[in-house]
This record gives sequence, C-alpha cells and structure tokens, in this order.
Amino acid sequence: MRVAFPDTRKTYCFDAFPNIDKISKITSPVLIIHGTEDEVIDFSHGLALYDRCQRPVEPLWVEGAGHNDVELYGQYLERLKQFVAHELVNL
Repeated sequence: MRVAFPDTRKTYCFDAFPNIDKISKITSPVLIIHGTEDEVIDFSHGLALYDRCQRPVEPLWVEGAGHNDVELYGQYLERLKQFVAHELVNL
C-alpha cells in the first residue's frame, strides 16, 4: 500500500511488500538504488528505506531514471560493482 500510496503511514495485512517494516532488521550493509522519476514506486519510498537501514552505504539516486530503466544508466552498474567489490574485501 505504501508503494502505491506514499502518504500511507501504516502497513496493512494484505500488503504484499512490507519492506519498509522489515528493512530495519537487516544487519548487513544495504545499497539502495532508486530512480528519481520512478512512476511506479515514488522516490520518497527509496528515501524512507534508506533512512530506516541499520547499515546503509552511499545510495545511488539515478537522476531521471524511472522504474523499469534504472539499469540502463551507466552509474547503475558502476555503483553495483563498487558495492560488491567493497563488501567482498570486507568479508
């Protein structure tokens, strides 16, 4: 519900994606990648997820990207490779 209606303040039992409630329980580093022009999931949801992470890393806000094209932007793959490489070194 929060994905479809960004002003929703609670999670309903029928919400298939309650990630906003679960993300604070993740103890590993978390990389949030979100398009600033996402027409399906409002950009504010990405910001909210980032704010609730226990161990967030520098996020990637892909300027101009929508919901289904974020991987077409060059910085997407670069940031993902950087994140994975950094985490592999720190295992």
